Amino acid sequence: MTQLAKVRGRPSSRDGMLDAAEAVVVEAGATRLTLDAVAKKASVSKGGVLYHFPSKDALLESLIERLVTRNQYALQTAVDALPKGKSRTLKGYVVNSLGDPLHTDRVSGALLAAIAGEPKLLDRVRGFFSARFPLLARGVPFERAAIVHIATEGLWFMELMQVSPFSKAQRARVAKALLQLAEGGATLP
Repeated sequence: MTQLAKVRGRPSSRDGMLDAAEAVVVEAGATRLTLDAVAKKASVSKGGVLYHFPSKDALLESLIERLVTRNQYALQTAVDALPKGKSRTLKGYVVNSLGDPLHTDRVSGALLAAIAGEPKLLDRVRGFFSARFPLLARGVPFERAAIVHIATEGLWFMELMQVSPFSKAQRARVAKALLQLAEGGATLP
């Protein structure tokens, strides 16, 4: 049974608590994510939070699952907007990853800090990356897909950590080159 199938209670109150948890990690940082903080932010009792999330790990698991689901939706939306072709999924991935269409990057960054030392929580993230890459690489030479993936994730991570050395114009050039490389038409100087 999936995590989504295990949901108890009214989905709207659960979603509101997840919204509150996201706000807590973005506004105050991962170390401030507690069930009490979520209850306060969501204007519900701690018992209400515990009904949906019996532990902080259960809350974090739900936040991760929510981000994975949102990312999968955003990727599919980006892919569907592109012309058909062998590199369509890889190009959609670049567009999705560098565009943050659902504005989840801040939440992702904050959650990274919360789960970095938790192997059990990282397992879901590892599984997501492991399952996603073969889809991105389908129809594209492995090396090209891997280089585009590594470069896109690297740029995303540098921006997430606010350490990117690139100006907006330089970033746009890098994004364009990644899309060309995904297509197979780019040659690097």
